[in-house]
Amino acid sequence: MQVSAGVGVDIVRIGQLEAMLANGGSSFQQLCWTVDELVHCDGSAPRLAARWAAKEAVMKALGRGIGDIDPTDIEIAGSDGQQPAVRLRGSAWALAEELQVDLAVSMSHEDDLAIAVVVATPRSSGGCARCHQEGGDHGTE
Repeated sequence: MQVSAGVGVDIVRIGQLEAMLANGGSSFQQLCWTVDELVHCDGSAPRLAARWAAKEAVMKALGRGIGDIDPTDIEIAGSDGQQPAVRLRGSAWALAEELQVDLAVSMSHEDDLAIAVVVATPRSSGGCARCHQEGGDHGTE
């Protein structure tokens, strides 16, 4: 099955996420973000909030919700000053493969809000030239 395109957007209140981080501790973090995301964000609630918004936006762009996709199957990668990239595993990767889409993400945070937008575009008939070979990850970089 191939889709024409999909868009997802999500917004997160940083203060609300800070409270959840304080109450949930490391087990909450491990349920929501990958090890690489946690290392990159280094406890920064605005950065974690932006990545959470991006994960939700990915799910929406793929036409699914949090019950359908494990949040850690979606990784928002990137270094400061570089465009972020979506890396998919497991259920998220399988769905993107089924839909034959590539994903692009943009995210931002200011004051108490973090926002992300994800666009799913149809993959060319030749397949995704940017698919990650290690671990079967799929994403855009």
